[in-house]
Amino acid sequence: MIERSVISQFKLKTFHVVAHSLGCILALALAVKHPGAIKSLTLLAPPYYSVPKGVQGTQYVMRRVAPKEVWPPMAFGASVASWYEHISRTVSLVLCKNHHLLEFLTRLLTGNRMRTYLIEGFLCHTHNASWHTLHNIIFGSGSKVEAYLDHIRDNVDCDVTVFHGGRDELIPVECSYGVKRKVPRARIHVVPDKDHITIVVGRQKEFARELELIWRRSTTPQHHSIN
Repeated sequence: MIERSVISQFKLKTFHVVAHSLGCILALALAVKHPGAIKSLTLLAPPYYSVPKGVQGTQYVMRRVAPKEVWPPMAFGASVASWYEHISRTVSLVLCKNHHLLEFLTRLLTGNRMRTYLIEGFLCHTHNASWHTLHNIIFGSGSKVEAYLDHIRDNVDCDVTVFHGGRDELIPVECSYGVKRKVPRARIHVVPDKDHITIVVGRQKEFARELELIWRRSTTPQHHSIN
């Protein structure tokens, strides 16, 4: 969909990629498929788990992402969405079907002070995530990320930057350090006191400035070793 609606439609020859959470897996796949077009690759809280040899990738990643815990809330939500799909899909369908009512109630209760497009975006994301994306991308691609990172290390000459919240309870910081071990040139920025959501929400202006620096740096010739 990204290729059809953006890359092909606008005939992009080069582009920057910024991705968060499970979107990082899509970003890696795009970088592998378009190695000469990627100018910079920025990942936020990438869900990378090194799958041991001889272990079934999907099950291994599911147990790492969602270890069937009830606390904290983010871990509980991930566990329910991963292991009890019928529950999460029912909830998401009810929420999404009634999103106009939820937006109206939110505007009413907050005196129209809250930006309701955030609610609409969240409901769309929740629907897609619990309906198919969570399993198809994170779990279905669990065993592929290793090869993606190897390919980016050896065949994609672009700036690689990784951000991670120091208090992320959903995707551990170790995932980003794992990316660094696979792609040594990657720059890792652990932001203290930020979690899986506040790594972006609440620091949008600061993050925008960080992206500008990355994009400006990527226009300067880099000398990376390509094997």
